[in-house]
Amino acid sequence: MSGKIGLRMRARRRVAGGTAPVLAATVLAIAGALGAGVAAAGSAGAATGPQSATPAAAVPWASVGTGWVLTEYSTGTAAKPKPTTLYLVSPSGAKYAMYTWKASSTTFAPPLVAWAGNKSEALLEVFAPKTFAPTGQYDELNMRTGKIATVTLAGKANPLGFTLPTGQQILGETNNVNSNPNSKITLARYNQAGKMVKALITEKGYGISAVYSPNGAALAISAPSGLSLVSNAGGVLEKLPVPGVAASASCGPVRWWNSSTILATCGPKNIAAPQLWLVPANDAKPSALTPVRKSGTDLGDTDAWQLPSGLYLQSLGPCGTFELNKQAKNGSVTMVTVPGTVNSPIVVTASSSRLLIETGGCAGGGQMVWFNPGTRAEQWLFHTGVVQAIAYPNEENGDMN
Repeated sequence: MSGKIGLRMRARRRVAGGTAPVLAATVLAIAGALGAGVAAAGSAGAATGPQSATPAAAVPWASVGTGWVLTEYSTGTAAKPKPTTLYLVSPSGAKYAMYTWKASSTTFAPPLVAWAGNKSEALLEVFAPKTFAPTGQYDELNMRTGKIATVTLAGKANPLGFTLPTGQQILGETNNVNSNPNSKITLARYNQAGKMVKALITEKGYGISAVYSPNGAALAISAPSGLSLVSNAGGVLEKLPVPGVAASASCGPVRWWNSSTILATCGPKNIAAPQLWLVPANDAKPSALTPVRKSGTDLGDTDAWQLPSGLYLQSLGPCGTFELNKQAKNGSVTMVTVPGTVNSPIVVTASSSRLLIETGGCAGGGQMVWFNPGTRAEQWLFHTGVVQAIAYPNEENGDMN
């Protein structure tokens, strides 16, 4: 994820709209998919996984949109590798097998980085056999044809995701090879052959967290004391300071809350628990969406969804876990449990009155369920085997979850 704090920093370098999942998601992907090797695709109809899966040729591409999800699935373990299959899953639970990686004890299926706005392209990170070290290479999978092209971005930059709205280019950042806070990081657009097209901004730090606006014209990025609004053509449009954020710190853009406001997670001064803010893109005064958490099991909030039944938060829990909480008008929270799931729920996306929940991705044990927290209704997509997931539109992910 990119350099975000908390959940959205959990698994991969990501940009929403072309993100990101952020560390836990990538870790879950690696652990859960261990033993699923990169190999030629088997026939889609014969893919390992749910027997209800449908061949890729049957995908109703025109209907793909909000609520659809890309899911890597495997029931293998390090001791007993099994194939990993990438499924495209509709909101109603229809599953289409996009690609299958053969089982292997020396490598694993490449983790998802991003899903393009054109619906048919996915970006995946390639790791070396046996050592499981990053190679600096990335696979671009065309899900309509099943063909893969491997690319290395110029300067071995890290891709954060596809550009919006269609994904014609890739957004990436140069590496901070020395992990030096004074090193300069460049955020740039690259073509799909890996050549740099346009440098957008250069900043000092460990990395840049970036989230595209829905129309792709601008990006919200992490910046000292808050956020910056950067043009997709290059250059800073606005400085967006957030009250209470130290000059030595920054906020992490989570996604665009609406067309003119950015949801950001920020670290209050002298407090480790992250806090959510709504930051207008026109330099109007930001407003705190969640209070500073000083007690309780909620150790800070990293994402939020406004549903008809209330405001729901992705929160950090004790011992490295995640929580799903509902926030009352006074700022207090009540933990929300999802029947039938293991602990540490991760929200993949929201649609209408529902949340898509992923849990327990390690060792092929991952679950995925649509859950209406107002009515407690559930629609199960996978009871086990989920390695990783990215929802469409990818402007909400990005990172890998």
